[in-house]
Amino acid sequence: MPGDLLNHTLLGRYRIEAFSTLTPQGELYRAFDLQLGKMLGVTLCQPELSTDPEALKQLEVRAALLTKINHPVLLPSFGLELEGQSACLLEDWVDGPSLRDILLSHPGQSFSVQEALIYARALSSALGSLHAQGWVHSGICPERIHIDQRGSLRMSGLGSAKRSGEVDFLPSTHPYAAPEQAHPARLSPSTDLYALAAILFELVTGQPPRDELTNPRKLNPEIPDFFARVILQGLARRPQERFISADEFFLSLCLAARLAAEAVAEKIGADSAPLSAAALGSWHYLPPPANLTSVPIPLRPLKAAQITASSPPPPHSTFDFTRLLRPALLLLLLGGLGYALWQIKPPSTAPVIPPRTTLLATNLPSPAPTLTLPPAPTEIHGGRIIFTCTRGDFNQLCMIKADGSQFQLLTNASANNYYPTFAPGGQMIVFASNRLGSFDLYLLILESGNLSQLTHDIGNVVSPSFSPEGQKIVFANRAAEGPTSIWVVDKDGLNPQLLYAGPNTIVATAWSPDGLTIAYAMAIDQPNEYQIFLMDADGTHQRQISQGLLGIGGSLDWSPDGKNLLIFAGPPGDKDIFQLDIATGSATQLTDGGNNTACSYSPDGQFIVFNSLRTNDQADLYIMNADGSNLRQLTKDPEPDWQPRWER
Repeated sequence: MPGDLLNHTLLGRYRIEAFSTLTPQGELYRAFDLQLGKMLGVTLCQPELSTDPEALKQLEVRAALLTKINHPVLLPSFGLELEGQSACLLEDWVDGPSLRDILLSHPGQSFSVQEALIYARALSSALGSLHAQGWVHSGICPERIHIDQRGSLRMSGLGSAKRSGEVDFLPSTHPYAAPEQAHPARLSPSTDLYALAAILFELVTGQPPRDELTNPRKLNPEIPDFFARVILQGLARRPQERFISADEFFLSLCLAARLAAEAVAEKIGADSAPLSAAALGSWHYLPPPANLTSVPIPLRPLKAAQITASSPPPPHSTFDFTRLLRPALLLLLLGGLGYALWQIKPPSTAPVIPPRTTLLATNLPSPAPTLTLPPAPTEIHGGRIIFTCTRGDFNQLCMIKADGSQFQLLTNASANNYYPTFAPGGQMIVFASNRLGSFDLYLLILESGNLSQLTHDIGNVVSPSFSPEGQKIVFANRAAEGPTSIWVVDKDGLNPQLLYAGPNTIVATAWSPDGLTIAYAMAIDQPNEYQIFLMDADGTHQRQISQGLLGIGGSLDWSPDGKNLLIFAGPPGDKDIFQLDIATGSATQLTDGGNNTACSYSPDGQFIVFNSLRTNDQADLYIMNADGSNLRQLTKDPEPDWQPRWER
């Protein structure tokens, strides 16, 4: 029962000071770390989980990986503590009201759209980062959303996140759980988007959504009609009918509210968020820690494998050093560590990546240039590889030569940039970016850095691919409501038009080398799992070519001879690269282990570049022979590198 552990100490170190709230994951307590002298959040996991050995083992593995996740909105996770069949998750603590506290202080009162968007901005940013790294929070609720003294929003519960695509066998029926969580079901980013939509529904109406879903405008007529529709789409019963990403959800909300995304406040303020600011101003902040006398409850110490740079160190005997001696010892320790690190030489086998250079792709878009095709590249295997590189809070575009040299950061905007691909000849690239709100196509000339916007508010676009002669670009686009379809636009951005409206969401497109065929990946019955289809370049004669391969992802690339497609498939967290024969539909597996995705052929077809999590669960680029042999690592940045495409 809540309160039973008050003033007890876990592991001789974590003193339970107060019961905070009941969350979907279990009881959340505030604890004081006697060793570090700071507050922590401790969640005692549900008994159903703690008594399931297999589920507990999976939680232990996931919790260790989640300590590496870093985002300004997500409270850091410090891992799992176990004693017998009892389990508790440790995380950072923020002193301030939760969103539940704020809702209770204004019962039944509606927030303004402007105030609700502040929550949407922070939470969608955190979820976008979490989803991009292959995780689903799966327990979002007002009790897990907090505001610190500076007005910044923070979200807890990271330690119990699950892998995207993972089947959750423990039903969850909390009021913000997606319908699929009521029984064992496969989790996806859309699971979190449902919870976010449910919270926004309650903010703008003053009431949580019911089973019989009501249009929010009936509860609050001041809500813009389009804004209400966006929330209702986020609350769709079927996961595939919700939004593709958290970014798309937030940008759609901004568009519906007629506000630029960058105009939404990042923090709670008296002008932009009066209800939240009132609760923040009246919050009684924690007094100094009480005395350290407590009743010990022994728990098993952390395993060595569970201790990470972001985890608190294991307990040890304490010494009564004076305040003057502590800093001196710390300086000596840091000095010795610095000298030791200076003596360590980097391994000679790692690829040498020169200092980054930046092309100026942050200027305002200019009119689209005339696309003149230069001669085909003469360097071996195409020379250069373009890819998405997560740097800081945003996804940028980077480029590197196939031998690991001449790394370049191509964009440096406060926006997300995805799906880069070379125009024929390699002098320019096209990519999707949300720098002006919705995701549109942009063209970047590599030599000059000139940037042109090709599409303008036609929806949210992804996965562009040039026709082989460079005159047209095919891409996936979600315009208004309904599933994402296939569109085509001229190379100069003129004449964007729908080419094929499939029955389900389409996530990837690729134009064949002879220009006669377009390949695409389309969902069938499960979100985030697709099958591979072909159609003629005019949008006719659709046919499925993949045959029962499970877990196909959203990435395609043609072999230069047009006989095969590169795809990735497999169970969640264990994807492999496959070569799909166009004539027969048979698939040949090229990798074994490493969780590999987003593959691309070299122009001569002899090599394949792809991203993989095979080293320290970190997304990096790798190159192998076309038959899967002779693997070598291309990039090794502390932040993820992914979605590579070879120069053609």
